[in-house]
Amino acid sequence: MDTSTHIAMGFGLAGLSSLDPAVAADPVLAHAILAGTLLGSNAPDFDYAVKLFKGEGAYLRHHRARSHSVPAWIIWSVLLTACIWPFFSGIDLSRLFGWTFAAVLIHVFVDLFNSYGTQAGRPFSKKWITFDAIYIFDPFIMLLHIIGFALWGGGLPSGQVFAAVYTVMILYMLQRLFASRKVKGKAEAQIASEFKKVKAIPTIRFGIWHVCAESETAFMTGEYRHGQFTWIHTFKKTSLSSPVIQAALSDPNVQHFHVNAEMAHAILWRKTDGYEVRWFDVRYRTKQHYPFMAIVHVDFDLRIAQSKTGWLHHIQTLEQPEALTESVSH
Repeated sequence: MDTSTHIAMGFGLAGLSSLDPAVAADPVLAHAILAGTLLGSNAPDFDYAVKLFKGEGAYLRHHRARSHSVPAWIIWSVLLTACIWPFFSGIDLSRLFGWTFAAVLIHVFVDLFNSYGTQAGRPFSKKWITFDAIYIFDPFIMLLHIIGFALWGGGLPSGQVFAAVYTVMILYMLQRLFASRKVKGKAEAQIASEFKKVKAIPTIRFGIWHVCAESETAFMTGEYRHGQFTWIHTFKKTSLSSPVIQAALSDPNVQHFHVNAEMAHAILWRKTDGYEVRWFDVRYRTKQHYPFMAIVHVDFDLRIAQSKTGWLHHIQTLEQPEALTESVSH
């Protein structure tokens, strides 16, 4: 989920902690737990530091990987508890650790429900786990927290308020999970059987899903809007045996991109000064644009001239580059 949601959940968990009689009776402990849940709700995303020191490509490769793994749950909780505890003398250390650990764990759990997923099974499995149920920012989940904060500010007991908030939130998340599976099943029933892999990707709008499918030779993308499918693009897969594609695959930014790109398609253009290869993940579409990309410029000697990767909203994926002489693939 996005940072604002994790921050809201940090405050919400602090409110929920008042259900614990020891927390309700000790304001100092309550403030320590607020620090623990707020930091713990965001700690798995502290891997943003990778972007600052190593760039966007390395960040894409590592984000939601080790920082969300099983050992990291313990490491984040211990480090945060150790940092917070000295500022709150005489508090119950086990309760501070417990609520901080809960915040870290809930962060990872909630992240499983969006389309990006995490490597939460690490070190036992490096598989990216994603439930494709909730958009990275969900207005309903944020609205629940805003209502909870308003009721808390109005004088209602925070523990009971956020127990109700999180009960509704869990039911909502389960409903979205079942809705995702339902849309996926409908898509599988409608398209040709050669498309073995089908995914339904949530959007910010409740009744609209992006749908994509993959066969051995092609990708299809479309939209499920209030019960109706509209298929938008079909892409014939580009041969990976092309020397230009092979050269592009050796680039670190492309390799970083492929760690997260579950359904990656390549477009190859011949230009006046070499080739341009655009890799994009067909799961993420904005109208006619697929912004999650890796772009590589390869000269005629098959040397990498430059590359970049990330969410490149300023470059229209399917729009021909400048100085184009020939479309090699599309």
